[in-house]
Amino acid sequence: MEEWAGDPLYLLVARWCMQQQRWVTRRDIETAFHLQSRRAAFQMTYISRKKARIVCRTRYCNNECGGRQYTEIRVKDILPPDGDGKPPVMRGARKKSGRRQGEMPHHRQVGNGISGHGCLWENLLKRARRDGDE
Repeated sequence: MEEWAGDPLYLLVARWCMQQQRWVTRRDIETAFHLQSRRAAFQMTYISRKKARIVCRTRYCNNECGGRQYTEIRVKDILPPDGDGKPPVMRGARKKSGRRQGEMPHHRQVGNGISGHGCLWENLLKRARRDGDE
């Protein structure tokens, strides 16, 4: 356990999941680590998305009484970090942005769409009320 003392919580949870050798639910993690439901779900999400460090499978199951689905994960392996202490970099299909390095992104900010037209909304409401009275 001492070798894992500095590891983040998601790695400790992943190691526990791997030791279980079965599909693990959010409730299992809640119980084993005494976490709140939301935090346990967050750990599951984090584990399933850390593909450069954790080899796992995720499946979605239907609730027996209908309604919502729930997620289960099964951890197969935890990859060691590189020699420099950083997790291994995943090589894969990543979209290139098409920008040159150092170039600022274009049109990234989302605006209101009617900024500067504060009276427009009021005028539309007045017109709708006036037409409704006739």
